[in-house]
Amino acid sequence: MKRKKITIFRTFNVLLSFLLVFSTFGSTTPLLADSADQPASVIEWDEELQEIDGFGGSFAFHKGGSIMRLDDPVRTQILDLLFSQEKGIGISIVRNMVGDGGIDDWGNEDYDGPSETIMPNPGEYVWDDPDWNKDEFDKYQIWIMNEAKKRGVETFLSTVWSPPAWMKQNNSVIDNGEGPNKLREDMYQQFAEYLADYVKGYKEHFDIDITHVSPANEPDLNTGYSSNVWTPDELNTFVRDYMGPTFEDRDIGTNIVLGEAMRFSEEYALPAINDPKTNKYVDVVAAHAYTGLQEGETTPDPDAFKRSNELGKTIWQTEYMNQGDNKQTFENNTITDGLRYANLIGNMFEVSGTNAYFWWWPAANNGADGSDLIRLVNDGSDQGIDPTENGLYRVFKRFYTFGNYSRFIQPGYVMLEANNPADDVKVTAYKDSATDNFTIVAVNNSVEDQTITFDLDNFPEDVNAVVPYRTSASENLKKLDSVNVNDNNFTMELRGSSVTSFIPEQFELPALPDMKDVFSTYLAAENDGQTSGLRVDNNKNGDKVITNVRDGSYIKYSNVNFADGSASGEADKRGILSMKAKVAPIAGGTIEVRLDDPYNGKIVGTMDVPRNGNPNDPITVSTMIDTNSTDGAYGFHDLYLVFTTENNSNRKMFNVSKFEFSDEVISPIEE
Repeated sequence: MKRKKITIFRTFNVLLSFLLVFSTFGSTTPLLADSADQPASVIEWDEELQEIDGFGGSFAFHKGGSIMRLDDPVRTQILDLLFSQEKGIGISIVRNMVGDGGIDDWGNEDYDGPSETIMPNPGEYVWDDPDWNKDEFDKYQIWIMNEAKKRGVETFLSTVWSPPAWMKQNNSVIDNGEGPNKLREDMYQQFAEYLADYVKGYKEHFDIDITHVSPANEPDLNTGYSSNVWTPDELNTFVRDYMGPTFEDRDIGTNIVLGEAMRFSEEYALPAINDPKTNKYVDVVAAHAYTGLQEGETTPDPDAFKRSNELGKTIWQTEYMNQGDNKQTFENNTITDGLRYANLIGNMFEVSGTNAYFWWWPAANNGADGSDLIRLVNDGSDQGIDPTENGLYRVFKRFYTFGNYSRFIQPGYVMLEANNPADDVKVTAYKDSATDNFTIVAVNNSVEDQTITFDLDNFPEDVNAVVPYRTSASENLKKLDSVNVNDNNFTMELRGSSVTSFIPEQFELPALPDMKDVFSTYLAAENDGQTSGLRVDNNKNGDKVITNVRDGSYIKYSNVNFADGSASGEADKRGILSMKAKVAPIAGGTIEVRLDDPYNGKIVGTMDVPRNGNPNDPITVSTMIDTNSTDGAYGFHDLYLVFTTENNSNRKMFNVSKFEFSDEVISPIEE
């Protein structure tokens, strides 16, 4: 269902509001004056926009193997984090690669391609070979699809990076410099048959329903890895005269996805959807998001899919990530990055009428953090034939803000009209008409907390409370206390720089397993345990701080994931981790950073707080963290911040507000 015009009912409301305001002229009691200054988002149950098909990610280039090679319980943890709605973020679409059988872009001749092809030579299907090893064929992609199926995934998109080499003008799946990197025109029908046989073969031999097929990944990109260049008109010809009719004649019910170019626009599908003969075959118009974004890469061009929306086409954004060396930084793993994607997803749905949003690799072992929502740590190797995972993993803030959408908005939900209550607050809303479940996602881009009222216009009458799940600098999809709904309204203070998802209390989901990380801020007042005597007070700025700090007192944070001890995934910063604390000195002292035990745990860093400071004048102290793999900040640990002094133990030492990790080198690292 696509966007509708404003209803007569809504127009009447606007007129009524005008009349009410007009009627107050000369009155000593203006109507509704008590709420005039209250920021409010009105969410309209009956104003339906597009249907949401889901949230996806790719496991092309053997990335499912990165998970498959892990030992349990880590392997199951990662799978649940990705695909389970109860235990993770509920990814609902898996995007894979239609195998081409060629060598990889690192020149490994003995490497069996990015994925095995079903037809390595003309007329030779692998399953017709009596020596075919079914268990080894495309095993990583088939395994990850089956694991996703176990956790409720029903939508599988297979995309072609390149047809097999023997179908192409340059006899290669890559740009080898020996001719055009294109499909031969005399192979168009053979390629259409190939895709139909791919769909039928995966169902027959692996019991996997490929629900969507795309004939071209990034047809505008000519590369040293699997690729094939198309023009928009060539794609139109192929789908109109070959792929569409072949799928129709052979009763292939799989949806055809078209476009998937680098730019977030309909350009590469436009000739096809404008051609009445082709348009009936194009089920999804797709694009990637590497170019074509505006306003800090969070707001798409409103006209990017103008014709697609006019025709009522389904629109998918099928690939994006933090691409480029400048994005492989510590900050691009924190809430700063998480907010960027939360805004981008909401804007794509609202501005472009997008129906599905995909990340590139949800979890993988690779050489850069920017490609993943979860990075599986390796032993130091980069991408290659047989990377070695070590069972550690790093979960980035974007995983959680992506999950603020994907966990709570499942396939079949419909987007609703909702206004943004303030310039720096983004609100989108979605409902499941079959159950009356709904999700509201609110992104507060301000560093300041903001109190917002949510007006649930014509929502079901049995909504008595909503449950918020918040991602912020200090929280990872944290389940908060329910908020009462009165007269179809509720009010919530949105934490600064946060993403909050609200769902009805009767549909609440469990809290995710408690897991902290080095990308979060640790608020002293929101710890997991502290010694008696410590107090929480407000400083002069109204921030909560821990006070009454004495010798031997401590605060605790449970289950901190240090992974390999790196704050940044850059190769030259492997194992580099520092920590800083915001404190207000009084008598001064030392902050010991200990692991697992406040008294006997390994000290992995110390921060000296000077004496005779001003308790209302905070400063920053810092230390490098010992991240050695034997007994350092490596893997999961409980974290204790222990406060000590050699001075009079009865004196108050300092006030402390927060702790943060960084990849900054504070001082030379001791060997």
